[in-house]
This record gives sequence, C-alpha cells and structure tokens, in this order.
Amino acid sequence: MKSPQYFTRNRLVSHLRFATAVTLMSASAAIAFVAVKPSGPLLLGKVDNKSAINKFREARAQFLRNKLALPGPEREGGPTAAADEEYANRAYPAAYVPFELTRTAHAAWSHATARALARATQPLAQWTLVGPSSANDPDVLTFSGAPYTTSGRVTGLALAPNCSQDHCTLYLAAAGGGIWKTNHALDTTPSQNWHFISGSFATNAIGTLVIDPTDPTGNTLYAGTGESHASADSEAGFGIYKTTNGGDTWTHLAAHTDVPAGTGVNCNAIFGTGGFRTAPAYSGPAFDGRAISSIIIDSNNPNVIYVGSTRAVRGVSSVLSGGVVTLAPGLPPYGLWKSTDGGATFTLLNYKDVCLNPTLPGDAGIIQSSFGSTRGVNRVEFDPSTSSTLYAAAFPQNNAVPINTKGGVWRSRDAGANWRQIKSALNPALNTDRAEFAVSKLANGNTRMYVGDGNSSDVGANRARFYRSDDVATGLPTFTDLTTDQNIGYCTAQCWYDNVVYSPPGRPGIVYLGGSFSYATYGFSTNGRAFLRSSDAGASFTDMTWDATTNPTPPGSCCQPNSIAPNGMHPDSHAIVQVPGSNITFFGSDGGIVRSSAGFSDISSQCTTERGLSGADLALCQQLLSAVPTELFTTYNDGLSTLQFQSVSVNPSNANNLMGGTQDNGTFEKPSNSTTAWPQKIYGDGGQSGFNVGNTAFRFNSFFLNFHDVNFRNGNPLKWVIASGPIVASGESSQFYAPIVADPVSAGTIFQGSLSVWRTQDWAGNQAFLEANCPEFTTSGANPACGDFVPIGPAGATNLTADGGYRGTGRTGGNVAALARAGSDAATLWAATTTGRLFISKNAHAAAGSVSYTRLDSLAVSLSIPLTRIMPGSRIQVIAPSRRRHRGTCSPSRTALARAQPRGRTSMEREGRRSQTFRPQAWRLILAGVISMSLTTGAC
Repeated sequence: MKSPQYFTRNRLVSHLRFATAVTLMSASAAIAFVAVKPSGPLLLGKVDNKSAINKFREARAQFLRNKLALPGPEREGGPTAAADEEYANRAYPAAYVPFELTRTAHAAWSHATARALARATQPLAQWTLVGPSSANDPDVLTFSGAPYTTSGRVTGLALAPNCSQDHCTLYLAAAGGGIWKTNHALDTTPSQNWHFISGSFATNAIGTLVIDPTDPTGNTLYAGTGESHASADSEAGFGIYKTTNGGDTWTHLAAHTDVPAGTGVNCNAIFGTGGFRTAPAYSGPAFDGRAISSIIIDSNNPNVIYVGSTRAVRGVSSVLSGGVVTLAPGLPPYGLWKSTDGGATFTLLNYKDVCLNPTLPGDAGIIQSSFGSTRGVNRVEFDPSTSSTLYAAAFPQNNAVPINTKGGVWRSRDAGANWRQIKSALNPALNTDRAEFAVSKLANGNTRMYVGDGNSSDVGANRARFYRSDDVATGLPTFTDLTTDQNIGYCTAQCWYDNVVYSPPGRPGIVYLGGSFSYATYGFSTNGRAFLRSSDAGASFTDMTWDATTNPTPPGSCCQPNSIAPNGMHPDSHAIVQVPGSNITFFGSDGGIVRSSAGFSDISSQCTTERGLSGADLALCQQLLSAVPTELFTTYNDGLSTLQFQSVSVNPSNANNLMGGTQDNGTFEKPSNSTTAWPQKIYGDGGQSGFNVGNTAFRFNSFFLNFHDVNFRNGNPLKWVIASGPIVASGESSQFYAPIVADPVSAGTIFQGSLSVWRTQDWAGNQAFLEANCPEFTTSGANPACGDFVPIGPAGATNLTADGGYRGTGRTGGNVAALARAGSDAATLWAATTTGRLFISKNAHAAAGSVSYTRLDSLAVSLSIPLTRIMPGSRIQVIAPSRRRHRGTCSPSRTALARAQPRGRTSMEREGRRSQTFRPQAWRLILAGVISMSLTTGAC
C-alpha cells in the first residue's frame, strides 16, 4: 500500500463538502477530535515468484501503511489540534452545526411521509436498491489468493439461544448498513437468506447489538446506534432501539436524562488558556449525537440497563474518510449510563467536567464525561457471578486534571455507585489508548479477566499487549503479562479502532484476540493475525486468519507469496460470537462476516515447505499454524447490502453502468446488466472514480491521498497502472480522498485537487508506456515517471491555498476539497478549498501555465434577489436562512429554497404567501445547478 502523509498537529484541515449528483453544496467540516481511520486496501503487492515477494516483503509494511491510523488531536497531536476545533467544526458562517437541525430534519421527513400517506394520491418517490447484494473480490486481488465475497464494516453480532443446524438466528449490525437477520446461520451454502430489519431507524449507523438475557426466545434485542470505533467515519447515532419480536417492529427508548451543571475544570492546565470553566447542565436524550459501544441488561431485572457511550462524528465527507465531531451546544455528556426503568430514563455515572476546547461558543467544548475520559467508555460487562459487580473500560483522561491519567479497566461492586481502577492504561498520555476485556467464571468461583490494550503507536512500549488475572472481583487484582511474539502488537497502531477480546461463555480457557492485520509478516511467519485464538488461557495462540484449504494460487495474484491460496479473512476486526457448545465462530470485520468450521488443522509444515523459514520466524510460524480453521466460509456476505460507498461515478454512455469507491473494500463496478452482483475492480480504500467521456473502457480510481490509478481495459483488475506519480512526488498534501473528476466534455482530461489543481489531457499518459513501466502491483505510487499530471495556473502560483495575486488573502491553508467541470463548455472549472475559498476558471482547457482563476468568496457582494419556491430547471438557486432566532442568534433551523430572477427586489414565499423583504445572515447560491457558495450579506 502507499504510504500516506501524516498531518501535523497544527494543520488546519477543514473541507467544503460537495454532493456529486445535481449540485455541489458548500459546507465546512474537518478532521477533528477523532482518530482518523485511513483504512487500507484489501490487498497489494505483486507476487509472481518467490524472489519478487521476498523483495516486496522488505517494504510492504510501508506500502500497506494506510492501514495504520492517524491519531486524534487532543493531547498527542494529529490531524488537527484541539485549538483548531473552533475553526474545523464551523459551518460557515455559523460557529457550529446545531444538532437540533438533525432532529428537526428527521421530524420533518416523518411529517412529510405521514402527509403523503394520508393523501395517497401522490406517494413519495421510491428508492430502488441498485446493489450490490453480492460484492465479489476476485482471487487475484485478495491477500490469501482465494476469492472473497465482501460487505461493509460489521460492528456487532448477536446469536439467539437454541441455535441448531435447522434453525439458528444470527443478527448482524453494520457501521453504515443497519441491522440484518438470518434464521439459517449454520447453512454454509453460497447464499445466506439475510433480511434487513432496521428500516424504521433514524440512522443506519449501528454501534452495538445485544440480546436480552431474560428472554429465552432471543426475540428481545437492544440496538445501540452510532459507531463507537473512534474513526473519522464512525457516525453519530440517535439512541437505543428495542424489539421484542425479533426485529419485526422496534421501539425507540426515550432515554431521558438530567445532568446538572458540573463542578468545573481548569482549561489552563490542558491548553494554557480558557481559565476555570464549568460544564453546562444538560436535559434531554442521553444518546442523540453520540455513539453507543456497549449495552448490558441485568439477567435478574431487565429494567436495569447499563450503556457505554462515546463521542462520534457528524457529517461524513467523500473527501475526508469521515466527518467531524461537532462539539455543538446541546449535545449530551458521554460515558457510562444506568437505567432502572427499562430505558425511559438514564443517569450518568462517575463523571467529571472535561475541557475539550475552551474556545467554542456556548461552552460546547466543556462537558461531563464518565471517568473524565476524553473519548468515552468503550466496554461494559457484568461479573458472571453477580450483577451488582460490573466492569467498564474507558479511554484515558487527557482533558481534565490530572491530565494523562486513568483509562484502562474499572470495577464497581455496588451496582455503579462507586468505582475503582483495576487495570491501568498501557499509555494514558495517548487519548487513543483503548483497553478491551472479557470476563469468565472459573471452576473455583473466581472471575477471570483477559485484557488487551494498545493505542495509536506500534513502537516500543506502546505496542499492544495482552494480560490475564484469575481473580478480579475483589481487592486489587494482579495481572500477568502474557505478551509474546505471537500476540504483541496484534492491533498495530490502530487499537482504538479494531481491538477485540472475547472469551466464549462457559469456556474460560478459550480467548480470542482481534486486531488489524500483520502486513509485514503475513504469508511468512504469520497468516496475518486478523484474529488469534488461545485454548490454554492465553499462554499460546494460533492464527485464525487463513484456513487449511490448499487451492492453487491464481496466476497474476497481487499478494499471495505462496503457491497455495487458502480462504482468508478481511483485515480490521470488530466483532465475534461463537456457537455455544461448538468451536463454530462468526467473525466480523471491515469486510463483513466470515464463519469458521468446528474443527482445526495443523498446517505448520507449510512454514518450511511453502515459506522456507528458519530460526525465530520458523518457530513463530509453526506455533501460529499449528491449529488453524479447517475451513473458513467466505460467502456469508452474499445478500448483505452494507458496503460504505464514498462516491459513485456514472458511465457517460450508459447510466446503468456505475463505479464506486468503498471504505476499505476497494472500487466496485455495477455492470449494466446487473443490479445485485458487483465485481471488485481494484483493491484498497476506494475514493473517487471515473470514466473517460471519449472511451468508457478508460477508467480511473482513487486509493487515498494523491494516489490514483488509471485503466485502459474496462477495469481489468490486472491492468491498473500508476497515474499520479508526479502529484505524489511533488509533496503536495491533499484530503484523505483527494477530489478528482473526469472532464465531461474533453476526452482524456482529468482534474485532481491537492494544494493545486492538477490536470492530464491524455488519461495520464501513453497506454503502452504505462502498462509496461507502471503496473499497480509492483510500482511505487510516488514514481514521477508514472503519469503526466501537471499543476495548472500561473507559474509559481498554482497553490490555491496560499496568499498572493489572484488568490488574495484570508482563509489560507487546507487543501482543495472539491472540483466541478461545467458540462456546457470545455473551459469552465470550479475549485473550492477546505477553508472556504471558491475559485472559477473560464479557461481550464488552456495551456497549463495560461490557466487563470477568479476568487469568488472574497468578492464584495450586495444581493437583491427575489425568492420564490424552487422550480424544476432552475439555473440559479438560493438557500437563505429564515429570520427566526434561536438563543439570540440567526438560526438556520428553517430555510427557504428559491430560484433567482433577474429583478431588483428581495422577497420570499412561504407556505403559499409572500413574506416581507429581509437581509439573511448568509446566502447560498447554487449556480447553474452545479455549485453552491455562501456569501455573507449582513445580519438577520
């Protein structure tokens, strides 16, 4: 994989999000206050022979580095510093995005739906799924060399009681695809019968799923919305839903809470500014705008519920691998919550004030958090012997005094009233430090706990470690460090994102560790370590990632270094559940779900016959391969429509032919004759994609940052070539998914945005040269000879984020966030930056150094535009916030959508009547149905 550029602590990274369908809507957002999860390729690296793969082995950990995450900003530095939060979270010209707007939008949609149903004369437009229901990775593009059917990120798995071969109900929760159910989970035929059961939810972002232990039928479930994995696309949720009939119908828990004003926090101690501040009181839903990590129900009293919550992002962007955490006023505190009335009300436990950002209006950055955690609570469990004893794991305290403390694992012996830390964090100075644990009851009645802990570093003492204590219910437990070369660093540098510790109920000697993927060692001393299993209480482990099948490696395989191609798992593990009384296990990851057989096989002979290892590598390999799954079933994702698309491109000659990039699953194509089965065209993170208007057999894809490929053969997986070497070699920074568009008029022309706008006019270069010298599998993405992109604009002044000349001053920094080419001519190009600059070029087709821009956002504007209802075919649309005020400010809680006319008056029509002339706080112009811009014109 290509190695990404890491952002510095003080880099301002906000973005102007543009929709790619009809209009491009302006909005500010940024990477902020979360650890960015740049998810990587399903696969990389050419392996035609042993010498090739051995040479590649030396560098492939670096090539696959986009699997490693960018850290969060609060204390250790990262994409944006905490001091940048005020800027990064702006929705220009407002200071923040009120969460009330989201609630209002849901209410408005429900109201509109109800009205349409009542009238029954003109039903609302119906959406039709165009796929994929079967997303198929070809064998040449997988790590193991075997084909794989994939789906989107799985965040939870729940298995109903009484699972048998004839009837076994499994529930699956997806990060962006809602909840799915099958009643035949043990059926290993190629296609599962999955049913989508969460259509009534306000969101498809699911964080956790749990079956009520007091319901022997398994029909009572609780679903926590909002994903808690701390990545930049871990979307916020809308609380908890409950079903008592297996998902046929759901009830949204009221989850009301009243949290009084806090006791204060010294922001000076954290940021050197801000003074002593007090978190405001909160009254409302406990979980709206947050993510839910854990739900546990008291088996003796189902009215007693504990919930762990974390911060989460809002506003996922197609150019940022995610959204931003908006610390807007009115969002609830986060941490550990308790309900004694079945979820009608909740109480926040063991909380204190934290100072996340002292500069935000309305004290939005001063809030209460359990255990003083910067990020929240990631795991809650009952003691297996008594529900009055419970355990919780929290991210460290980095934004309250004493700073850089706490985190780790905590215990309460009085139903949550009082807490004691029983396992310290590996490194509490890193707010990404995440401890996961599992508890089980030993034969002597004691409680055993397994703990895995790591953070955003995979170096030295920060490498993830594994511990066990055999008596944690009382006193101060003693933990034994069971870290060995088999499990050290199992979640690499993104333990905040993928860290799983699981011990099947009633089997205290079995423990599973789930992490990311060992890119530097897979196919050699390991099988990848996506999941590890121990059957001797953590003393030793074996690798579950590949099975014992021995099909031959396909010719041209990108990534399998050996001659055999077993079935394999996808990297990045998040969920696991085992069938009681069996070794059959379901594993959830960024690539959906995989099931193992009940048996294990010793394939350690491959360490010498296939891999030619010796010394320590041989010993490690022999242990890890001594008991692998006899078979992994990798078609369980068939029928799931949960892939997380970043964007979609349409074949200009055939609207039924699409391509789209997906989170951690590469780029897929919808064939024109299929709405269900989509083949993967190339691995990796999938960003933007496109077709050549002059020859649609020519395609491009995006991995991340400035790394792009082109293909001249209808997306043949073996024929992708490096196309953006000059951009990468230039050192220019970019958004995580850099904006890149195919020209809608000029064949062969592509525009890409980094700091400058870059252009090729011949699809990156000569086909024969690129295919001979720049093949994707074996070529560095930074090779400047691969591709002929050049920056366009005045010589020495192509950087649109800098000051001077046509660029003016103000709103400097950031990256190009969006590009749009007008389809009406060959010359008009729009470009916008993450900081809110907007440019237009009317000669984008000219020689590179002759291209000129005009900056629009800084122009003096005096608008006098009549507003009417939006009409089909409008060439200029206006969106203006209403005059209604909220807390003394102009609120965009209601907007008027209008069409501009060339007349000199300003008015607005609402609900069929015209209102008085007014001056809005900001106008958003949608020009020619292509792009929107916000222009400040005065106060309400």
